Amino acid sequence: MVKRRKDRKDRNETDVLNKTLDYLDAFSRFKQKENVEAVERLLSAHKELTKFERAQIGSLCCDTTEECKTLIPSLADKIGDEDLQELLDEMAKLMSA
Repeated sequence: MVKRRKDRKDRNETDVLNKTLDYLDAFSRFKQKENVEAVERLLSAHKELTKFERAQIGSLCCDTTEECKTLIPSLADKIGDEDLQELLDEMAKLMSA
């Protein structure tokens, strides 16, 4: 009886793990580990941004500076529109690679 419960538990954990991996595959914006690392380097280069702001930019993957600054209002006085758009464009290239 204990062995059957253990087998059932292992199977359930495997099912949960597989469902989690399927979810991550479906919704991940960056498919390659190298691209994730490249985005991290791009964002880390902007020392004027807080860790939270960099994390939000990386998570939201906005298309435009207007969208990005609307969702992250603290960016308004920290980074210019041209610099932010360049960053967003570089991230978009890495998403499609």
